[in-house]
Amino acid sequence: MGLFISTVLGFFAVLMLSMSMFIHYLRVGLDSKSSIQIDPKPTQKF
Repeated sequence: MGLFISTVLGFFAVLMLSMSMFIHYLRVGLDSKSSIQIDPKPTQKF
């Protein structure tokens, strides 16, 4: 029973660590402000 609990807790810890790294990548690696610098919003409306 102890092996089962430690396996489940270890898997849960690895899952939480990978999800936190993925969320950190989405928040920091994909900076939404850089899109304005690359392709600014047009000032003229058609």
